Amino acid sequence: MKPFFALALAIALAAGCAPPAHDEPEEHAEHADGWIELAPEAIAGADIDTAHAAPGTIEVSIDAPGEVKMNAERVVQVRPRFAGEVRAMRKRLGDSVRKGEVLAEIHSNESLSEYAIVASQGGTIVSQDAAVGQEVDHESLLYTLADLSTVWVDFPIYSQNASAIRPGLTVRVRTESGPAVSGAGTIRYVGPILEQDTRVSYGRVVLDNRERRWQPGMFVAVAIGVERAQVDVAVPEEAIVRMAEGPAVFVAEGNRFHAQAVTVGRTDGTLTEIVAGLAPGTNFVVTNAFLLKAEQGKSEAGHEH
Repeated sequence: MKPFFALALAIALAAGCAPPAHDEPEEHAEHADGWIELAPEAIAGADIDTAHAAPGTIEVSIDAPGEVKMNAERVVQVRPRFAGEVRAMRKRLGDSVRKGEVLAEIHSNESLSEYAIVASQGGTIVSQDAAVGQEVDHESLLYTLADLSTVWVDFPIYSQNASAIRPGLTVRVRTESGPAVSGAGTIRYVGPILEQDTRVSYGRVVLDNRERRWQPGMFVAVAIGVERAQVDVAVPEEAIVRMAEGPAVFVAEGNRFHAQAVTVGRTDGTLTEIVAGLAPGTNFVVTNAFLLKAEQGKSEAGHEH
């Protein structure tokens, strides 16, 4: 199979078109001194776009696991004021509650009359710990009521990163499994002491949860933005191809392309710094560089035979 025919076939199948005929002209994919030359229509059909290498901003981040927790500052434990017997439990586990709503009724052993337990804040009943007919006193837990409109995300801070992480930094949070959920917040708290045994501290982010997207107990991935680095050359991550010799980008001259070895630096997952190998202003392939890598690989394999 001719080298370009394989590339054109992949393009045609991806576009839902019929594959090209086997008598595709050879000049559509010529290889000379490591350069790949493609016809303009082949470049357009493969959606190969180019751009000039330019400076950029790299959002350097530190990744860590995290866990969603209830905002402990908005959790209330509901207890009786006086000892007595539970006569009514007006709310159930999972119920939404408004501030001032009656939660339970207690028959007091002292006054021999009933009094109401009302909600001191709005929220959700996250635990129900008593039952009708139960004898209770001022230490007995009736309900736990949590305002889930905000949640905490706690994450570990390892000793090697402790000096870089501080309150106020932006943190991106995303789910690790299940439906894709993402959000962002700022670090509210950083533990001042490393645990003696683990050498780990922890940080905390407060996330808006009015849409109930974050469920306490969820495990998440966090990315702490620790630096905004201005670099001389930054390219999209997808422009970098991994060759046997190392990372490379495809330099473009008109309809000719050549794999250029590069040295990569910092990355934020979207943009990657090029430390060496690609000068500012050089035209390079931004999208679908992997097609050119595959085409070059076929040509090299053909030369070996």
